[in-house]
Amino acid sequence: MEKQKQLFFQSEADDYPLRPQLQAPAQVVGTTNLYENGQLNCVPMPTPDPKDPLNLPAWRKIAAITSICFFGALAVSAEAIIGALIPVFALEYAGIDPKILAQVDISALNPPGVVDLNPLKLLAGIGGPPLWKISLLASLPLLTNGISSYFLVPLSISIGRRPVLLVCGVMAWTGGFWAAMSRSLDSHIAARCVQALGAGAVEALIPLIIQDMVFIHQRNRAMSFVWSTQIKGFIIVSLGVASPVIVAGAGWRYLYFITSGLAVLAWLALVAFLPETRWQRSKEELGGKNVYYLFPGENRPRLDAVTYGPRTIWTNLGIFQNGFEHKAAGRSIIDTLRTMMFPNILWVIAVNSMFIAIQGAAGQSGSSVLIASGWKFKTLGLAVVPIVIATPFVALLGGYLADKITNAVARRNGGQKEPEGNLLNLIIPLIFGIIGCILFGYAGEHTKIVHWSVLLIGIFCISLGFLTANTVLSVYVIESYPQWAGPVLVNVASWRCIIGFVMSFRATAWIEERGFLGSFAIYAGVLAGLACLLPVMYIFGKRIRQRTAGTVKSKPSQKCLEYGVLAGDLHT
Repeated sequence: MEKQKQLFFQSEADDYPLRPQLQAPAQVVGTTNLYENGQLNCVPMPTPDPKDPLNLPAWRKIAAITSICFFGALAVSAEAIIGALIPVFALEYAGIDPKILAQVDISALNPPGVVDLNPLKLLAGIGGPPLWKISLLASLPLLTNGISSYFLVPLSISIGRRPVLLVCGVMAWTGGFWAAMSRSLDSHIAARCVQALGAGAVEALIPLIIQDMVFIHQRNRAMSFVWSTQIKGFIIVSLGVASPVIVAGAGWRYLYFITSGLAVLAWLALVAFLPETRWQRSKEELGGKNVYYLFPGENRPRLDAVTYGPRTIWTNLGIFQNGFEHKAAGRSIIDTLRTMMFPNILWVIAVNSMFIAIQGAAGQSGSSVLIASGWKFKTLGLAVVPIVIATPFVALLGGYLADKITNAVARRNGGQKEPEGNLLNLIIPLIFGIIGCILFGYAGEHTKIVHWSVLLIGIFCISLGFLTANTVLSVYVIESYPQWAGPVLVNVASWRCIIGFVMSFRATAWIEERGFLGSFAIYAGVLAGLACLLPVMYIFGKRIRQRTAGTVKSKPSQKCLEYGVLAGDLHT
C-alpha cells in the first residue's frame, strides 16, 4: 500500500522536483536520447495522468497485447489455411466433391513418363472457373486489406482505436459466417473481402496501439510478440493440421464456422482487455524530452490522480471517452499523402510488398506441390508446421535480440538512439527471404526428384523473413516519424498489400507459364535488389528524416505549465 501511495505526486508535500529541461539542443525528428548519464530514459515521455496508456500496469499491457495476439492469430491463420485450400475450391467450383481428395492420389493422374511436374497445370485442366479466379479467394483479400487501412487509421485518430477495432472484429467473424454459407464463387470471394476488411485492423491498427502504450526500448519485443506468439503458433498448427481432415470429413464450410466461432471469442477478449489507447502527445513528449517535473533519480513523472483524476472502469471498458479529433484525422489524411513519397517510406513499402507477394504466392501453390510429391490430402495440414517453427525465431530475431542490438548501438552512440539502428535487424530476414524463394522454386520445379522437405525448408525461410521484416520495419517507420505514426503506417500497410496483391494475384498463372523456379527466381531477384539499398538507408536515413521532418527542441508542455503552478512555483 505504501508503494502505491508513492506513485502519486502530491506536489505540495513532496520534495522539490527538477524543472523541465528547456535548453536541450535540437534533434532530428526520430532521434532520441535513450540513455543519459547511464540511465535509461522513457521514450515517449509519459504524462502524470493515470489514464495515460503508457502508465498502464504491466499486467494490463500484457493482457491487452495478448488479446490482440489472439485476434491477429486467427486473421493470419485464416489467410494461411485458405491459401492452402486452393485445390479444394478448384474441385468445388468444377462440380466435383472435394472429399474425393481423401481417396484419390492426384499425382497418380499425371501422364506416364513426365517427371518435371507442374501440379497447377493439372488443376487448371479439371474444368470450372479459371485457376487464377479461384486464387482470388487468397489474393483479393490482400487488396481489400490494403484499401481498408486508408479508412481505418484516420477513423481511429478521429474516434479512437477501441471502437474501430471492435467494429472490425465484428466484420471479421461476420464475413467468415457469410463465406461458410455462400453458394457461388463470387459470393465466396465477396465474403472473403468482408472478412479481410475486418482483419485489416491487424495490419493497420496494431502497430499504432503498440506505439500508444509501449516505450521504444520495448517495442521490438512487443511487436514480435504480436506476430510470433505461441498463441498464434498453437492456433495455426491446430487449424492447419485439422483443416484437411475437416474438409475431407465434414466439408470446407465447417472450417469457416470453426474459425469464425473462435473469432467471436477473440472479439470478446478485445472487449474485456483492450482499453482505448489513443493519446495526444506533443513532439517533445514523443521524443522523450524532459517536459515534466521529475524527481532526482527518476525518469518519469509521478502519477497525479488528484489533478487529473484516477483511472476508472469506464477508462478501461468505455468508448469515445477521449473525445473526438476530427481535425487531427483530416490532417492525417494530408500527412498520409505527403509522407507517401518519402524515400525511406517508399523503400519500406517495396520490401514489405515483396515479402507479402512471396508469402501469398507460396501459400497459393505450396499445397499443389506437396500433392504432386505424393502427400495425401489429409496430411496437407502439416505444411503449416514450418510457419510455427519459425515463430520462436521471429520472437528472438525480431524481438529480444532486436531490442538488445538497437539499445546497444544507442549506448555506443553516446546514449542517442537512431531509428536506423533497427535496420541492422533486417539483414538476416532479407537473406532468409531470398534463400527461401530459391528453395521453394527449385522444389516446386522438380517435385519428383527433390524431396518435399526442401519445399518445407523454403516455407520456413520465407515465413521467418516475412514475419521478422514485418516486425522490424513497423518499429522503424514509427520511430522515424513518431508525430506521423498513423499516416506512415497507412502508407506501409496499404501499399504493401496493394502491391503484394498485384505481384501475387496472378501467381498461379505465372507459375503455369514460367514454372516454379522461373517465377520465384524473379521474386528473389527483386528482393535482393531491394536488400542492396539497405546500406544506403542506414547511412543516409538520418539526413532523409532531417529533410522530410526537420528537428524538434525541448519546451514544456501546456500540461507542465499548468503543473508548475502547483510544483515549480513553490520554490522559485
